[in-house]
Amino acid sequence: MVKTADRTKRERRLERAEAKAAARRRLERRKRLGWMLGVVAIGCATAIGVVAFLGGSGDPGVGPSDRVAVVAAGPARSEPLARGDSVPEFSAPGLHGGTVSWEAFSNQPTLLAVWAPWCPHCQVELPILARVMRDHPEVGFVTLVTAVGDRPGPTPEAYMADHRLSFPVAVDDDQGTIARALGVPGFPMLYFVASDGTVRFAASGEVDEATLVDAISRLS
Repeated sequence: MVKTADRTKRERRLERAEAKAAARRRLERRKRLGWMLGVVAIGCATAIGVVAFLGGSGDPGVGPSDRVAVVAAGPARSEPLARGDSVPEFSAPGLHGGTVSWEAFSNQPTLLAVWAPWCPHCQVELPILARVMRDHPEVGFVTLVTAVGDRPGPTPEAYMADHRLSFPVAVDDDQGTIARALGVPGFPMLYFVASDGTVRFAASGEVDEATLVDAISRLS
């Protein structure tokens, strides 16, 4: 009887030990599962962040315009328009709908800015341009976005929305038809155009605010 009782006690101890071991195994599995879910969540958040950085809210947005919708007078140029050159007529779909054409800015001094959404210098300069141009309502302001999607960066819509910009934007095609007709060598490219449609000044690359104000003031 004693031996049977001892054996029963040992069996109960073994059962309790096995139950504890099984509980520990279940706890470890839950911990591993929680860790794996955490890794997946971090990966998803990172992917969302990359999408937001490259394309704003993740919306692919408007890409380059269809070639048939883009018109530029004159051939492609190997050099930028120079002082005294006439800006060729052009028209293209507007970023926010409708059509943006150079004709709409004829007979008035105008600043024409060409930019790419992924260009860091453009991203810095455009808000400054918008602010300066608000102080010069007598001077027209129109822009051309080109090379859309050529490099990683925000969509034109996302960039404009993030910086609360609302000036007219013509959207070039994937061949850069208008940019080539303007002889654009890089971004940003600014043309300060007199009321007769000829270039008064041209500037390639980021321009400081004082220079912008001076050039625009001499147009009006």
